[in-house]
Amino acid sequence: MQMGWIDLSTRDRNRILSVLSLLSIPGAVDELGTGVVRDGFSDVLFPGTSTIQTRAKYFLLVPYILMELEKEKNMTPRELLSRLTKEEIKLIKILNRDNAEGVIGARAGESLQRKPSSIYWNGIVTFGIFNSPQRMSLNEYAQAVCAIKKQKNLLSSTGHADQGEGTDDIYSIYGLGGNIWRAPYPETDWRNEVTIDLTEQEALFLRERIIRSERSKNSLLAFILKNHLTEIIEYSDLAMIGARFGLPPELKTGYEMALRFSRFVYGATIRYNIILSNGDNPDADKEWTAWYQSVKEGFIKNYDVSEPFKYLSLSGGNVARLLPFLKKWQETVLLGDCEKMDKLIIAREIQLKGRERAKLNNRDLFRWREGIWLGTRLQYRYSNARKLMEDIFEGLGDGNHV
Repeated sequence: MQMGWIDLSTRDRNRILSVLSLLSIPGAVDELGTGVVRDGFSDVLFPGTSTIQTRAKYFLLVPYILMELEKEKNMTPRELLSRLTKEEIKLIKILNRDNAEGVIGARAGESLQRKPSSIYWNGIVTFGIFNSPQRMSLNEYAQAVCAIKKQKNLLSSTGHADQGEGTDDIYSIYGLGGNIWRAPYPETDWRNEVTIDLTEQEALFLRERIIRSERSKNSLLAFILKNHLTEIIEYSDLAMIGARFGLPPELKTGYEMALRFSRFVYGATIRYNIILSNGDNPDADKEWTAWYQSVKEGFIKNYDVSEPFKYLSLSGGNVARLLPFLKKWQETVLLGDCEKMDKLIIAREIQLKGRERAKLNNRDLFRWREGIWLGTRLQYRYSNARKLMEDIFEGLGDGNHV
């Protein structure tokens, strides 16, 4: 099967590439449509992260390139973004010279479709590395910075810039602070020595930005970095953090709510895999027995299905369809009727995908094989965030910077 789209804009293209990239990430495909809650809690716990980020260094490499490009004259937004792409492609060979882990484009090379700038831009804005009072897309940044340069050149040609007249107002017009970047300025020859690992200065800077930015300072990500909880690198399960460390009340509420939701919907994921395999998946059967025994006494009965929606202030069409499904799931689990549970899950997938595309409605076409498991226990980007934190901890060295 071939896929294609009308390339109307860079933003539209990146959205489509984001969806396609998820298909290769284990557990990222949302079979039962709970992604709106998953993503909401992910943004609360680990803001600025995504499931396709690989190394923390890119939070600085992208600004390094853009700070250099901003010095060039007479550049249009399209030209700026085109040059950015070319520079990102050039970096692949430099970063991958020692077969380093997590280099984006190490395999694709010049044919790389999803560039680091699009993958990390949200985090660059979230952590305040890009100084913008309002959220800007990469396209909006390019338009704003090129317009500012044009205005400054105009003021310079009339002699006003030399007198400082009007230059401060230019930035505010386009929704930017006078100092666009809060990042260490790169040396002229920074590419000669650059690696995928953070330097101590870079690690200190990134840690400070995450724990001080208004958009991330109250997150679990900031809490771990602020308290230098290096032990979490060994923790494979998000639940281990709360069991080991005392979280502040404002963080503990969202964290525990996220864990409850994960526990609640995991049973539906297990049933999905049992149905998918026509009952031939012994691992799913064992997982179901363990899950059901752990929740049947009190957890399911007392669980407030609406709590994550209220906490995350979720609304819209997806929520209007998801909430009734979760309530019915709760009811059928309380009844202990697996047949009704399975019918509910099949109906939910058909609601999301239609009869022709729903796997559970076309099991003769979708051939289950041993080892196939769709969906996971929700971890809210923890594994990706853990790698980013590991990079920062390694850059800090011996831990004397707490």
